[in-house]
Amino acid sequence: MRSTFLITLAAIATAVSAAPAPLEKRAAKAQIISTCTVPGTIALTFDDGPYEYTWALADALKSAGVTGTFFMNGENWVDVNKQSVKTSAGTKTYKQVIKHVYDQGHQLASHTYTHLELGGQTAAKVKSEMTKMETVFRSVIGKNPIHMRPPAGVLSNTALTVLGDLGYKVILWDLDSNDWQYTASSNIGKEQKNYKDVIEKDAKKNPQGHIALHHDVYKKTVEDLVPWVIKYIKSKKNYKFVSVAECLGGSKGSAYKTKK
Repeated sequence: MRSTFLITLAAIATAVSAAPAPLEKRAAKAQIISTCTVPGTIALTFDDGPYEYTWALADALKSAGVTGTFFMNGENWVDVNKQSVKTSAGTKTYKQVIKHVYDQGHQLASHTYTHLELGGQTAAKVKSEMTKMETVFRSVIGKNPIHMRPPAGVLSNTALTVLGDLGYKVILWDLDSNDWQYTASSNIGKEQKNYKDVIEKDAKKNPQGHIALHHDVYKKTVEDLVPWVIKYIKSKKNYKFVSVAECLGGSKGSAYKTKK
C-alpha cells in the first residue's frame, strides 16, 4: 500500500461543516480519526495483511507485551479464502492466520476486501468492499470490526456516507513509518527518523498519543523495524502501547460492532 494520505477535501468539508439537512434526510457520515485521544498512547497499526509474516508478528508483539491493530484485506497480497501459509505452528489457512492474530489479543479492523481506493467509487461498490470483508470477519471471529482504514487514505463524500451507514469509524494516522518506501534492511534508518521526528517533538510529561502506520507484508518491517520501534518507545518511559480502540478511550471490546 502506498500511504498517500489523500483524503478528498470536499469530503472532509462536507462531513464537518455542511449545512444541516432535515433530520430524516441527513446522511450519517463516518467519523475520521487520525490520532489517539488518550495522551501517551501509541497504537501500532499494520495494513494490507494477512501475509506470510503476519503470524510471526502477532507472536512477537504479544511476547513484547504490545497490542497491535491489523487492518486486513480479503484479497490483496493473498486470497484469504483460498490460500495457506507455513507458520511456526505448521501450515495454516489465511483465515486461521486472522484468527491467530485475534487470539493473541490484537485488534482486527477492515482495510476493504480488495484494497480498493474508495475515492470515486459508487456507493454500491464501497458497500460491497466493506460487506465482503465483514463476511470474512464473521466467519473467523463471529463479529465485525467497527474501525476501518481506506487504502491510501483516499475517501469521498460517497464513501464517508456509506461507511457511516455501516457503522464504521475511519482510522487514519499521524505517524507514518513509510516502510513501503524502503524495502531493504539497510534503509531502516529512514524509518527510524520518521519516528523520531514525531516522538522527539512531544512533551516529556503527558506526551501526545499517536497512531503509527506500518505494513505487515514486508519482512523488513516485521523483523527489523518493529523490534526497534518497541525498544525505542519503551525507552521513552511515558508511552504505553495500546490498540486503536484503547487509544481512543475505549476498551478492546469496543473495537467490534454490537450488532452483526
